[in-house]
Amino acid sequence: MNQRQQAIVDLANRSGYVSIDAMARRFGVSTQTVRRDIQRLCERKLLLRQHGGASLAPGSDKLAYTNRKGRRVREKQAIARLLARQIPNRASLFIDIGTTMEAVAGALLSHEGLRIVTNHIGVASILSERTDFVIILAGGLVRKRDRAVTGDLTSEFLRRFKVGYAIFSIGAIDDDGDLLDYDYRDVQMSRDVLANSRRRYVVADHSKFNGDAMVRLGHLADIDALFTDIAPPAPIAACLRRHEVRLFVPGVGAGEAMRHDQRVAGEHDLLPG
Repeated sequence: MNQRQQAIVDLANRSGYVSIDAMARRFGVSTQTVRRDIQRLCERKLLLRQHGGASLAPGSDKLAYTNRKGRRVREKQAIARLLARQIPNRASLFIDIGTTMEAVAGALLSHEGLRIVTNHIGVASILSERTDFVIILAGGLVRKRDRAVTGDLTSEFLRRFKVGYAIFSIGAIDDDGDLLDYDYRDVQMSRDVLANSRRRYVVADHSKFNGDAMVRLGHLADIDALFTDIAPPAPIAACLRRHEVRLFVPGVGAGEAMRHDQRVAGEHDLLPG
């Protein structure tokens, strides 16, 4: 493989899908060049051709997700515990897809009476340990590589609910404050939930600062808090301050964490749209 083809495979390993148009813009080449690259990678059984792009070949997708799940485990668990302390008992919340979200689900098991909407089968499975939790799993197409439920049906389903807290995992945060992800199909679902939640939390370890995701989900100004494992770069920190977004880092500023707004905490019923 040449360097560009290797980069395409690496991106597919991170997101599970690569778009021909996005790859052409990223590498400054024609769409025909990307199609030829994808064709060669498909011939080598590294990718599987899809409409408008390509996905990981069968068998490699599960391995890629397992590899991601095993990275920075301690950091993810520390962030998850920090976030869990900001969620009151009997809250309603949405939990996004991603390996970090499984850590979040585990950290919430000590809570009581939570009501959760999710499109992540892994999250639903973890939370099912608690018999007093109400768990609503979105319908749609099951993406087997990461046990996510996705597609137009999923977006339509999620628009029916309004929750107290929405917890998102993202692909990258740029210095200008843009929140980015890899798959445009997942981004639309995240936007739908952003519009129907009272508190919006983003969970991201330090590898997401100025990462290589390309699809714009929103901006730091659209969320209420960022949970991460180390202090972000100066431009991102400045953007957080400018838009009054709360920053949570394990072991830093713990005494300054704002108390829960009891008025909002009492408004956590799941509300069909």
